[in-house]
Amino acid sequence: MDGGARGAGPLGGGAGTASLRALLSFDDGEAVRLLCAPAGADAAVGHVAVGFDDLGPGRGHALLLAVGAPAVPATVRQAARRGARAVVLGGVPAHEPGVRAELVAAAEETGVALLARAEGADWGQVAALLRSALAYAVAGRPGPDGGAAEVSEEVFSLASLAAQVAARVGGSITIEDTRLRVLAHSATGEEADPLRRTTILGGRVPAWRVAELRHSGLLRALWTSPEVIHRPADADGPERLVVAVRGGREVLGSIWAAADGGALAPDAAAHLRAAAGLAAPLLVGERLRESGTARRRESALRGLLEGSGHRRTHAWSLGLSPDTACAVVVAERRAGAAGSAVADRALDVLALQAAALRPGTGVLRDGDRLALLVVCDPPSPGGNGSPPPGRNGQGGRAGRDGRSRRRTPEGRGRGEKGRTGAAGTETGNGESEEDGTGGESGEVLALVRELDLSAAAAAGAAPVWVGAGPVLPSVRAAESRERAELVVRALREREARAVAAGRPRPPRHSGPAGVDTTLEVLRVLDAARPVWESGAGPVHTFVRADAAEGGELLRTLAAFLDAGCDVPAAARRLVVHPNTLRYRLGRVRERYGIDLADPDTRLLVALAARLTAPPPV
Repeated sequence: MDGGARGAGPLGGGAGTASLRALLSFDDGEAVRLLCAPAGADAAVGHVAVGFDDLGPGRGHALLLAVGAPAVPATVRQAARRGARAVVLGGVPAHEPGVRAELVAAAEETGVALLARAEGADWGQVAALLRSALAYAVAGRPGPDGGAAEVSEEVFSLASLAAQVAARVGGSITIEDTRLRVLAHSATGEEADPLRRTTILGGRVPAWRVAELRHSGLLRALWTSPEVIHRPADADGPERLVVAVRGGREVLGSIWAAADGGALAPDAAAHLRAAAGLAAPLLVGERLRESGTARRRESALRGLLEGSGHRRTHAWSLGLSPDTACAVVVAERRAGAAGSAVADRALDVLALQAAALRPGTGVLRDGDRLALLVVCDPPSPGGNGSPPPGRNGQGGRAGRDGRSRRRTPEGRGRGEKGRTGAAGTETGNGESEEDGTGGESGEVLALVRELDLSAAAAAGAAPVWVGAGPVLPSVRAAESRERAELVVRALREREARAVAAGRPRPPRHSGPAGVDTTLEVLRVLDAARPVWESGAGPVHTFVRADAAEGGELLRTLAAFLDAGCDVPAAARRLVVHPNTLRYRLGRVRERYGIDLADPDTRLLVALAARLTAPPPV
């Protein structure tokens, strides 16, 4: 593209329709994908219709977004009858070639171009992109002579727009999004002011400058006014012009022009205003790419944590190699504890803190549970993951805040094997898995402690339990997540039993080693549950009958066994007289034939009590 002479005609002009190819040149598949174009990709489009009700007289050459309509051949045929030149369907299955073939056949039969909405894109995003692209394409863009020209089929970029506008306004151009991040800029000359250099190098407007713009009211004027705002030169910098970029009523970003060693062109404001219209579809596309990247990362993270799909691909999508050492941390609040705004934000605060303490942490929120994929630092040269002695003079490893992280008894990984080399089995997923299990990481346990402190400090927040899984290769993150969830279960179980026994509340955070006994009990109980549910006998009869009457006798037996068959201790726990407790034990023996003097019977009753007890809240 020729930059044109200073003071040349304004960017834009012209009217009419645009080709389907020109509209699609603004999209990299984040919003729509073309399935077929029987009349060719140069078919003219002059209107983006949202739903069949938006079709009608005077709205020819329509590209129809079939909002609410099923992805079936009848929808394509109806669009053709109503005069649409192209139709975008939602919910077209990507992996069902038979369905797709039927839709393509209907499109070729009627001559209508067929497009599919991209997975994850919503109709609002699709409409915004196509309407902005149409507005840009209809306006045209300047040719070498400065007049309006037909939009070429090449993809137009924010960088080329910035370069062309800079040549026409006689200054430097910066294009920013609504968060004042720099998306594109023209070349920076030797006479550029320091603020521009700082903004470009930092990738965003400095915080002090943002505060100044807010205080002066310029930001408010920018976001509320469609006009080009002029800021005269002063001691802080050269003359500047700025205009907001809008897609309909929504502000998408802004374009800034700054004089470089002289005055801006007399018609600079006109060029800037036209450029704002041309930048709209490009900024919408930038948003779509950014949100598409976020969706892909979330999908990869979910697949990795759930162990679904191809885990090696998920790891690479997250920027991790398959053998990168990772651990999963699970934070879980009391279910249904969203009674206050503070309680509802508890997990969001923990997610933000985790990202601040450990940049790069993957965050997945599901209801009352938060799962964090924490990338661990590689082991030091000292071997077996332990820090070399003498660092900080304490044999510990300094954290990001400079404090020494000493290995606590909890962090030594009792009962956990160290991670071995990757020799191992090939899974059906095509992935090589290492033998052995991972150990605990001091840095992960430090994060768990910090999150627990934050949760406890939030006034009015619901209780939150935080558990860490073992450190494993990234492709085995699902195993670490399962263990972390089991740690959280163990923490809640341990707390419920402590409260019931009148003991002090135990900590609400741990790694696997900190609750190893409870973990093993939970694993045994999970394995025994189907055996218990399929069994029969006096204990089963007793449990079913007592449950129908409120479960008082089973709770009595559980307290008695937990107290080591000490009647006075169990009575105190139940807040009853010892004779009352003895009477209940007698009833169980006489009515159901359960003899607690028999060790096998005691074991079965203890299992029944644990298996049938309601989950801790």
